[in-house]
Amino acid sequence: MKKSIRDRMIAARRFANRLAKDTAGNALMMIAAALIPLAALGGSGIDLSRAYLAQSRLQMACDAAALAGRRAMTTGSVDNTVRSEALKFFRFNFETGEGGRKPSFNVANFVPTVEDGTNSAVVVSAATTVPTSLMSMFGYTNIPISVTCNARQDFVNTDIVLVLDTTGSMAQKAVSTDTQTKIEGIRSAVLALYDELAPAQTQLEAVGLRLRYGIVPYSVTVNVGDAIRGVDSNYLVDKWDYQSRVANFNTPNYVGTAGSPVIDGSVEVYSSGTGISSSNCTKFGNNQSFTGFVPTSPTSGGGPAPTPSWVYTWVSEWGWSGAPDNSGSTKSCRRQRYVTTTTYAINGYKFTDWTYKKAVEYNVSNFRTGSAITLATNTSGIMPASDSYTSQQLATSGTGFTTASYTWKGCIEERDTDSAITSTTTAATSDAHDLNIDEIPSSKETRWRPHWPDVVYKRNSTSDADATPDASSGTAMTSSGSNYWACPTAAKRLQAWTKTNLTTYVNSLNADGYTYHDIGMIWGARFISSGGIFAGDNPTTYKNMPVAKYIIYMTDGQLDTEPAGYTAYGVEYLDQRVSGDYTTTGDLDGRHRNRFSLACNAAKAAGANVWVIVFATGLSTELTNCASKPTQAKVSANSTALIQDFAKIGKEIGALRLTK
Repeated sequence: MKKSIRDRMIAARRFANRLAKDTAGNALMMIAAALIPLAALGGSGIDLSRAYLAQSRLQMACDAAALAGRRAMTTGSVDNTVRSEALKFFRFNFETGEGGRKPSFNVANFVPTVEDGTNSAVVVSAATTVPTSLMSMFGYTNIPISVTCNARQDFVNTDIVLVLDTTGSMAQKAVSTDTQTKIEGIRSAVLALYDELAPAQTQLEAVGLRLRYGIVPYSVTVNVGDAIRGVDSNYLVDKWDYQSRVANFNTPNYVGTAGSPVIDGSVEVYSSGTGISSSNCTKFGNNQSFTGFVPTSPTSGGGPAPTPSWVYTWVSEWGWSGAPDNSGSTKSCRRQRYVTTTTYAINGYKFTDWTYKKAVEYNVSNFRTGSAITLATNTSGIMPASDSYTSQQLATSGTGFTTASYTWKGCIEERDTDSAITSTTTAATSDAHDLNIDEIPSSKETRWRPHWPDVVYKRNSTSDADATPDASSGTAMTSSGSNYWACPTAAKRLQAWTKTNLTTYVNSLNADGYTYHDIGMIWGARFISSGGIFAGDNPTTYKNMPVAKYIIYMTDGQLDTEPAGYTAYGVEYLDQRVSGDYTTTGDLDGRHRNRFSLACNAAKAAGANVWVIVFATGLSTELTNCASKPTQAKVSANSTALIQDFAKIGKEIGALRLTK
């Protein structure tokens, strides 16, 4: 018989009561019931761990993309180039699922965004979801993840000194396919560096900080006269000894004094049988020929000076009282002779010859104040005493000379050095004042000297003895085209530049002279050092913020000295300030290469971070070692590469920072 619904409900209630009272087997039921939340907890741990790993990797990709994008930025804003570079680095670190590729961590396909941020920052954002496994049974099918990161070039005060090779070879092209000469390439490269750092300069100036450039063009010397005078003109000598010549004025110049005519008692009567005309009598008195008369000879004598000289003159009388013929148109004629004696005295001395000497002193004090110096341009005048004279002394103490004014171009001869420093010396000596970048001038030995080719002459002897000039020259080194000397564009101390001013300056760079790496780096180090004569330019902090110091050294070739050239160390094979007893060009090259290395060490000791860029040639050992890091010694094969390398350095100088 079927049970009614009421009966079934009563039976069920009774079963439940019995079950509640019977505790046998409850543990199994409780465990079974607990498995459900335990499974949910374990599944969430696994899924959340996968999501955390995906989030971390996504953050790494975002950071890399932001840094890469900012490094590619050249205009201060995000463009297609920046966006492409950023996304390339993002996808390298985290696949997004674009282009049919499987996304990293099996996340949902997504597209990162690359946008402009404040202060020329690059902002990268990305959002996606990580699929779940066990948690999906509980209705959670994915976990969202997202990232946002910024990168900007974060600067402190920045000082950059550009040391630029402007030697003669810079007038050539690096390769035949270049559209620019090398000097034109360096102009473009400097401006590319400026463009790269222009946003940073604006940012720094907006908060009272600064980014500055100093520039040192170099060849056989450097043009730092204005830079030195701008600090203290007393750092320049007032007198200096040059390889030059003196004019010997030891030929007396006599001036004669004529006495009054004196009758010497000689009377001559013209006799031709009859008298003569009045006009012929006048000719007779003037000792002039006419028919029947031959003039008396000689009419003068004596000398040469200082022996007195004499001159005869006559006075004629036509028809004198008592003359044989004293009437009509013809009369007797006589003449009386006078003698005029001239005596001589020395009133000065004329030019005799030249003597070429190792050390001829010139007063160059006018150059210290920017004034001109007057020199004689010929030897046709008279000097008051028998002696040897410089062309400067001829102009100031003589008479009858033509003169010209000479101004100083600003290039220098270095202060004293030590020829004991060879190609292997490991440290500068105390006598090498040129290599002591921080020494303040206090003596003739430690002051700089004007480089003055107008007064420099070479001798045909390497000894200290006086000599005739070299057969190859014999004249002052007035032609820079021969590469015997060169004077680069004036160097500029650290300062803020506008693009216009910098363009004007780099366009003034000229290519001339031999390649002396050491003089360029010596002055690059002086310009960047917080000690020395430019200490006022170069504090270690500015507005309570540190100053980062950089030297970018650019050359298009290996060191190349010229022994016969006029350089920052005088005429090398004659002055021998670096070589001592000059032997070979190879030895001279080795000594200057080592001095370059010592100057590089001084620059780095002064806190400079050094880059070396070699243009269209190979890196030598000393050039490589000069850089602060091996990766900062680079070779640029052509003008395009040079411009790119300078721009890259700008990116390196701008310390890239992740800001979020």
